Amino acid sequence: MMAQTDAPSPRFLIARFSALGDIVLMQPLITALRDSYGPAAQVDLICLRRCEDAARVLGGLDHIHLVEKGTAECIEAIKERRYDYLLDLHQSVRSRSLAGQMDSLVLKVDKANVARWMHIRGWRKEPVPSFVERCFDVVAPFGMVPPAESLWGPDAWGSLTAEELSPHLEERVPKDHVALCLGSSQPGKHLSEDVVQAVLQWTQRQGHALLLLGGSAERPRAQELANGWPHAVDLTGACTLLETVGVFQKAAAVVTGDTVTMHLGAATGRPMASIWGCTRPALGLRAWRPHPESQDILPERASEDPRPCSKHGATCRHVKGQDPKAASRCSQEVDPSHVLNWLEKVLS
Repeated sequence: MMAQTDAPSPRFLIARFSALGDIVLMQPLITALRDSYGPAAQVDLICLRRCEDAARVLGGLDHIHLVEKGTAECIEAIKERRYDYLLDLHQSVRSRSLAGQMDSLVLKVDKANVARWMHIRGWRKEPVPSFVERCFDVVAPFGMVPPAESLWGPDAWGSLTAEELSPHLEERVPKDHVALCLGSSQPGKHLSEDVVQAVLQWTQRQGHALLLLGGSAERPRAQELANGWPHAVDLTGACTLLETVGVFQKAAAVVTGDTVTMHLGAATGRPMASIWGCTRPALGLRAWRPHPESQDILPERASEDPRPCSKHGATCRHVKGQDPKAASRCSQEVDPSHVLNWLEKVLS
């Protein structure tokens, strides 16, 4: 409910410089700010230019300050806007430098670094609070709380900004397709070839179009797959995140790793299988308020050793080196039958 007050509308600057998934996860907070203070409030963001694609997805922002490296690039423009509050949702060198140069009340997120480190060491069993929950802790002094637990998808998140698909892209995106998201910047989050092949075979048998999504780095792999499977459509490197939102809105189901597409799938309310490798949902990384039929699918060894290997999936304690296809890597130990059973359940 919109706050009733005669005071001037507040001006908020949110500082979150990276990463793509964490930026998308700020949407529920931005929705709450808008619901509380209405369109007259100023709600702006500062982030790295390389994360602009994710920032443009956020609905409810007034302005985005983009920097290549440091806050000195836009500090004068920031001072001119005379923000009342700096919501530091990064707790980084950049955000602390920014806070020191602003005459604003600073509210800081808990990064939960100690809790996550204890999880990786096996010394903590309780799940780490999600980034969304910790963002709401930041604005608790304003009386804001997360949406009711019964809400999910757009009802909990608010509306992301989607870009209308171009005619060329529109004709390649059939309704009720299965979206398979191949990409991740971290080797410990890559989907295994066994999982990819199993989904390809199942969707062909069931008559579902399969859209292959990811960045340009996944294009050679996706092109090879699309050439061998007529029902598969290669969209790697062809969609911005704004367009990916539009693609997901037409999907019957999404299969993805622990990456930005997992959060987009949750926000758009699509049934989703989240496949985990060297990270774990208990690190506070689980998709927030996804479709009720969504499911986390973990490596087989997680039942015996639930510890995540690393905070971001860069390393795996079970393999030396960085080979993402190493047989002993956690991401290679996901049983494809669990993915197919889930597809059967949600699409039957």
